[in-house]
Amino acid sequence: MKKSFKLASIAAALLCSSQAFAQEPVYVTGGANMFLFDNEVHNVDNAFGPWLGLGYQLDKNWAVELDYNMASSETKTASATDTDISLLSINGLYRYAPVGQNSLLAKAGLGQYKLDAGALGEESKAAIKVGAGYEYFLQPNLSATVFWDLLVSFDSTLIESVPSVGLKYQFGDVSSSKPMKSEKSQPVTAAPVQKPAVMDDDSDGVANTSDLCANTPSGVRVNSQGCPFDRDVDGVYDYMDECPMTPEGAKVADNGCREQLTETVSIELYVSFPNNSSVIPQEYHGEIKKVADFMKQYPDTKVTLVGHTDSSGSAAYNQMLSEKRAARVAAYLVNNFNLESERVLSRGEGETSPIADNSTKEGRNKNRRVTAEISTTVVNN
Repeated sequence: MKKSFKLASIAAALLCSSQAFAQEPVYVTGGANMFLFDNEVHNVDNAFGPWLGLGYQLDKNWAVELDYNMASSETKTASATDTDISLLSINGLYRYAPVGQNSLLAKAGLGQYKLDAGALGEESKAAIKVGAGYEYFLQPNLSATVFWDLLVSFDSTLIESVPSVGLKYQFGDVSSSKPMKSEKSQPVTAAPVQKPAVMDDDSDGVANTSDLCANTPSGVRVNSQGCPFDRDVDGVYDYMDECPMTPEGAKVADNGCREQLTETVSIELYVSFPNNSSVIPQEYHGEIKKVADFMKQYPDTKVTLVGHTDSSGSAAYNQMLSEKRAARVAAYLVNNFNLESERVLSRGEGETSPIADNSTKEGRNKNRRVTAEISTTVVNN
């Protein structure tokens, strides 16, 4: 009951504080955390519970945050006494990308750590809190966070890990191209010094001299260069993109959705190998890249690579060599062009499918090969 009252009081205080600064660079955050205990120091089970935080974004990279972490556990004794864990800390946070963009985070601060085991007693320690995490923006003002923090007491008797996940809501302006807080004018007795006017024709917060996208529509969130964001990197800005999570490399229409065709498209691959070898000749690397580019443009396609040999040697050896050649080309596609392995299949047919006369040198050269053909037909919705 005491724990629930504490959590409710802190939540109410954070809500009131955030409403009071709704136009300031204030944010509220919270979620779930775990306390992973050093069993050599504490005879307590690992614990799970909630956490809340209130932060102030000082500038595009730095913030200060007040956190309250809680959990409930039991002692590892015969009586299994309930134990309340709490940590109140003030932390400095540094983000590697400007606020408003996905970023790695670093944290350091000081806190008051308490273990309350009821009749068994209470323990309180001052501790250093350090950690690292990642923030992913779901919406312009709403993001998800994940952290792994480490607590170290000043007497070095406490070393605990505190992983956590949460959500964060940022009040005020989160544009990476604007300062988080405008400077307040101060009364002056002398006449103000006239400064040259900063021209910003599209009113996006980036001066014309630095704006690489000078005609951004009003209200569109931009980066530090004045250009709208394009999260899926398909060449269509987010504010115009009707399909914002298009697979990388896919062909898209003007609305950012995958281009739909009405005809069948195809590509063929032919790779020739030296005698008794599965090493891909350098001259065919470019041909394999064309296949990879085709598959990225049409993410629904799959390919089956078929290996072949000439008739030299035993049939069993040639079957093994043909499989090895096909697998080598498949591995090259997957490892060098980041294609999903389930889209690239391979098999060998040994010497059973010649395309030329094996009694001549030229014919054997043609038969030592890996081939593939990919085709797909898509229709407009």
